[in-house]
Amino acid sequence: MNPDVTERLTKHTGPLTDTTLITDRRGVQVWRVTAGGGPDAEPGQRLAVKIPADHDPAPTREIAVLRALAEQTGTTRSPLIDGDGFTAGPWFDGPSTMALFKPARTSTLPSPSEQAALLAGASDFCHAVGELHRLGWVHTDLQPAHCIHTDHGARLIDLAGAQGPRPLTDPALNTSYNGALAHLEAPELARSLATDTPAHPTYASDVYALAASLWTAATGHWPLNYPAAGIDPHSATLTELRTAIGTGHIPLRTAPPALSMLCDILRPALDPDPASRPRAAELAQALQAPHHQALQSLRPTGGS
Repeated sequence: MNPDVTERLTKHTGPLTDTTLITDRRGVQVWRVTAGGGPDAEPGQRLAVKIPADHDPAPTREIAVLRALAEQTGTTRSPLIDGDGFTAGPWFDGPSTMALFKPARTSTLPSPSEQAALLAGASDFCHAVGELHRLGWVHTDLQPAHCIHTDHGARLIDLAGAQGPRPLTDPALNTSYNGALAHLEAPELARSLATDTPAHPTYASDVYALAASLWTAATGHWPLNYPAAGIDPHSATLTELRTAIGTGHIPLRTAPPALSMLCDILRPALDPDPASRPRAAELAQALQAPHHQALQSLRPTGGS
């Protein structure tokens, strides 16, 4: 970690007893550190520290989102530090959804206990998204890596792009949505982004990304069957890919037999028509139900 950042950070946390670089991509380094104890951190508390390059406002915006959520709910992810050239928040211990679903991707027949754990984890992810929606927020960047399964439940991370029921306090942070991971974007968003028209994330587009994330984590493949549509996702430009996704005509992949129940439950949430998708909370309930009877309980999300 940059010594200057370390010096500024320790004013909040006390001496750091551990620093580990977790990721360095898209212009932001993410470090896991352990605080020695200071004004804003307990001794031994692990924190996620984000250091943006080129004045990327995403980490600062995420702290603003988390503070707005804390004010709304009367709780907080403590600490929430917007420092000089860095941000810091709690580190959540536990596997991501992608890591949790590794048994499904590496075994032709996960054991009954593994399948039960996977369905429970998928339901927890959906519940976390449903709670965010209940508060009036849309995540906008749901991915298999953006949900952490802790001992205290699923926790959503990477909320830098989240859109809430009211503007953030700092007007400069009220930026418009300009896309996330195209393979997980709902067709209505992809269609707008491909034509450079304003794209407006909704609960329904979040539900699409949620289901696409679960499908990807479970199967190891994007949910859309690109070869069946004559598309090479590796050679297509981003605009070409979004144009194709935006048609809503790319079929879903065939699910592996061992994952057919899970994928059948996810299919309604991947409907190209946003009005036909279930709500996140309803998807969670379907994943908790024992058999395909749960599909009958799914109903559309409606508007945002």
